[in-house]
Amino acid sequence: MDTGKRISSLRKKRGLNQEQLATELNVSPSTIAMWETNKRALKDESLTLLADFFNVSTDYLLGRTEDKENGPTLVAAHLDDDVSEEDMEDILKYIEFRKNNPLGKKK
Repeated sequence: MDTGKRISSLRKKRGLNQEQLATELNVSPSTIAMWETNKRALKDESLTLLADFFNVSTDYLLGRTEDKENGPTLVAAHLDDDVSEEDMEDILKYIEFRKNNPLGKKK
């Protein structure tokens, strides 16, 4: 699903029409229409405004994840060359665990 469709879907789930959402976000109704049809790209400030309003991640709005609450989780920025095979196995197990149990995920 593209960004415009996600915005439209989230808006409809809230029971809002484009004019109501525009009022809530202090933008014009035509801006909402252009976002939803992908005729206007989202600026960073608009992206965060929408994410905050709908209580979803910016990664969800951009289609980078299907998880509305959390974007990708950075486990490690780099690994040292001297990591043992046993340590590497533990790291990989932890990564798999985090994938299945994201931080902040409500149960």
